[in-house]
Amino acid sequence: MSVPGVPRPLRVLAGGMHVVAGVLLLVIAVLTVADVLSRTLRDTSILGTAEISAQLLVAVAFLGLASAELHGRHVTVGLLTDRLGRRGSAVAAGIRTVVLVLVGAVLLWGLMQVLLSSVDRGETTNGILRLATWPAKTTLLLSFALFFVVAIGRSVAEWKVTR
Repeated sequence: MSVPGVPRPLRVLAGGMHVVAGVLLLVIAVLTVADVLSRTLRDTSILGTAEISAQLLVAVAFLGLASAELHGRHVTVGLLTDRLGRRGSAVAAGIRTVVLVLVGAVLLWGLMQVLLSSVDRGETTNGILRLATWPAKTTLLLSFALFFVVAIGRSVAEWKVTR
């Protein structure tokens, strides 16, 4: 499927991240069922289930962002832009592109600072396993970076078509 403004390697990467999110969701489901069965049959929970599930949920929640943007599956409201006409739509697409670049730059810079701080301090979760938080924070950074690249690419392509 050809998506204007988004190169094939980025589409493949977004699709791969989407698949990884699905697999991780399945892992969470299996882990949860195993924990419930363990509590029912052995009267004891599997150590660290909640902690691992929380870390995986972060990944699941954000790995699909770029794919959803790529395929137009985010909620959008076109009440205003649908009525603007060709010139107004071009202006709206241009403004949207600038806003995406600014918000993306600020958010990615902040996420990078949080990730670096987490690594420097050796930050871990508070649970019994004391899992490192940097993998989840890296997932956030990469997911948002790809999302913004895809969103900006689509917005620029829309601007080119409408101007």
